[in-house]
Amino acid sequence: MLRKVLAPALAATLLFAACDKSPTGVTAASATDDYALLMFGEAGSALEGTMGPAPAGMPFDGASAYHRLPDAIALTPEQIAAIRALREAFKADHAAEIATLREIFMRARAAREAGATRDEVHAILMEGRDTAIALRPYVIALREGIWDILTPAQREWLFTHRRLPFVPRPIAHP
Repeated sequence: MLRKVLAPALAATLLFAACDKSPTGVTAASATDDYALLMFGEAGSALEGTMGPAPAGMPFDGASAYHRLPDAIALTPEQIAAIRALREAFKADHAAEIATLREIFMRARAAREAGATRDEVHAILMEGRDTAIALRPYVIALREGIWDILTPAQREWLFTHRRLPFVPRPIAHP
């Protein structure tokens, strides 16, 4: 009975805390903001490195956990090459969309670092909504292609060691 009352109360508290309108500021936690994950949900991790280096070296284009696999199930050179080839083909096929999102992500990051509110940063990110919606099926296909390269043991490890226990829902159609 207590769980039925406390769990929703805790969830509501976390939700309201996450939606406050105070300036976002830069903290160690916010320095790892990943706008690709925000725009595309978990599939955004497939974009890692496709938008080039972010300002100050902080990723905003789909940080994945592939480099953290344990030695026993680490990516082979062949897997690394295959994943790199998929990402390069994706970059070539969607260069205009990637450039648009990169510019928006850079403006959102700059605004956040300048003390913009979450609503202000969200408004900047929403400028890329139509681009993200159009690109979403291709991002999902890229992620599925990468997952097809991984072994069952690698997929299992990555699934059980996800960075975020809660994955933001991607921007959806109205």
